[in-house]
Amino acid sequence: MEIIYAVCSWGLGHSTRSLPVIRKLMDENNSLTIISNGRSLDLLKKELGDNAFYVDIVDYPMLLSENARQFMAKSMIYWPLFIKRIESGLIKLNRLLEKKKYDLIVSDGRYDMYSRKIPSFFISHQMRIMNPLRISMFETGSELFNQFFFKRFSGVIVPDYREDSFSGDLSHNLKKIDENMLHYVGALSDFSKKTCKKDVDYLISISGPEPQRSMLEEKLSSQIQDLTGNIVMTLGKSEKTSKIEKENITTYSFLTKEDREYLLNRAKLVIARSGYSTIMDLGVIGAKALLIPTPGQIEQEYLGEYHNMIGTFYSVRQDEVNVKKDIEIAKKTKGITRACDVNKTVENILNIIH
Repeated sequence: MEIIYAVCSWGLGHSTRSLPVIRKLMDENNSLTIISNGRSLDLLKKELGDNAFYVDIVDYPMLLSENARQFMAKSMIYWPLFIKRIESGLIKLNRLLEKKKYDLIVSDGRYDMYSRKIPSFFISHQMRIMNPLRISMFETGSELFNQFFFKRFSGVIVPDYREDSFSGDLSHNLKKIDENMLHYVGALSDFSKKTCKKDVDYLISISGPEPQRSMLEEKLSSQIQDLTGNIVMTLGKSEKTSKIEKENITTYSFLTKEDREYLLNRAKLVIARSGYSTIMDLGVIGAKALLIPTPGQIEQEYLGEYHNMIGTFYSVRQDEVNVKKDIEIAKKTKGITRACDVNKTVENILNIIH
């Protein structure tokens, strides 16, 4: 089959979680056209090489705000831009469809990648869009918004479990969307659990949109100087490859999937953003973590609070991070204890889209 696989470019999480599905589709001798943008597209190119055809189509920007008042003000400007970007993405997609016959579209987090003429499937863990004040009316409205767009797709796939969920209210306890119409397929990660020596005391993963990515890098770089033990920091800069060793700290600008997987399995404690894909990675590996939400990214802030509440991970705001103190609290959390079979998840997805 000729397949378009579109990936949201907000951070690298959508790309990394899409890789096992893309690789499986390639193993089945399907021809893949990958659509994404920025560092997300760079990562996919590095991981997949010449095995796919790549198209750079800009998606909609992330809505970030420092407080509730700013969130409401920015929303007034954001949503018209969001719709405009969707229209632009659809125009570019249709140009592709006019040039070549495609059999299937899979869209991870991109509302602009669908066709009425071709089976199109949407992957998302965010059925409800949170707001800073958790105003029920707005969150219900976000479900209606999703419901409106979901009608354009043949099916909606949720990378989570119906019970004992990773995403909490993002994709459960819904008021307007019928959860029985959603396909809950399980955790989706490009990593697998390995048996190896735990010799990395702290694995620090810097990620997310600028300027917050660089702000977190600067903050943590200054605080970890006083930590003892073997420390590894990855910067998530897919545009270059470098390695810097200084005393007990090794810093990589970018790592391949195999290297990231190996380090994650070796880590005693992970320090990372509370992005949903990161949480799934941690669940699959079974690692403990200190989570630091991207400021103004409501979804990550909610996920941090949710996992604080259920005791799986410890989460702290970026402006309040005190690494020396926070890691001691994070070590006492339980992590995600349920078994996560990514191969089963990928099989579930392929059974839905085939």
